[in-house]
Amino acid sequence: LPGSAEFGGTARTHDLNVRAGLEARVRALVTHFAEAAGAEATLSWHAGPPVLVNDAHWARVASEIAEQAGYRVQTADLHLGGEDFAFYLQQVPGAFVSIGSASAFGLHHASFNPDEALIAPAARYFAQLAQHALQQLNARCCDAILT
Repeated sequence: LPGSAEFGGTARTHDLNVRAGLEARVRALVTHFAEAAGAEATLSWHAGPPVLVNDAHWARVASEIAEQAGYRVQTADLHLGGEDFAFYLQQVPGAFVSIGSASAFGLHHASFNPDEALIAPAARYFAQLAQHALQQLNARCCDAILT
């Protein structure tokens, strides 16, 4: 029998409450499995990116501007991919937006081939979104100063 073994994995969740208790639960499982086998275990936990939670207001704004720009707006299905943008959303309310590429294959597929003609309209959309967001933030700021 080997003197040691290593196991690795990724734990992801859509729920902030589940995520909050996940490390403690995994630690308990690792400890109990090791004890049941008469062994010792050490767990190194690296949390990775947090759950991505869009702000409802900014998600609505992004959708409205997208519709005005001629995009068909869809709410993406939940998935367990890790997204660094979630760190930003912990600091500042916002929304993660993605735009289709008209490729028959997904973003991480070897045959992914986006339609480059879609870059300019996407840039215009993001510029419109930024302009609208800055106008809203400026109005809020001025309202706060006046009151």
